[in-house]
Amino acid sequence: MYEGGCLCGRLRFRADAEPIWPHLCSCPHCQKLAGGPVAAWVDFPFERFEWTGDGGEPTWYNTYPTTKRGFCPTCGSLVAAIDDGGAFMGITMMALDDYSGLTPVHQGSKDNAVAWLPTIETIDAGA
Repeated sequence: MYEGGCLCGRLRFRADAEPIWPHLCSCPHCQKLAGGPVAAWVDFPFERFEWTGDGGEPTWYNTYPTTKRGFCPTCGSLVAAIDDGGAFMGITMMALDDYSGLTPVHQGSKDNAVAWLPTIETIDAGA
């Protein structure tokens, strides 16, 4: 069971599933949204994910034509992302109450990564 939420606690969530594809993203949107050189993400299947806090779901903002990012309307924390037609809820790893067992296995948009932070190589899940 994974749980987490935003900085102020209005948005809370629970995922009763193993996390899928923990990764970093260096795309310009993630950098601006995170206010840093990368955003750390992990996915959970929709059917095993629920919003549990008093704030309900985040406020959604389209950052790409087919991708929405979810923010807390009170504190502004970026907590989630969903793709149109996708099967997973993307959650920022830092929104999890305990992310200590997760290690990113991929970094997207390496061509946009800052030069002063090493990038990670994709780890083959079958290895």
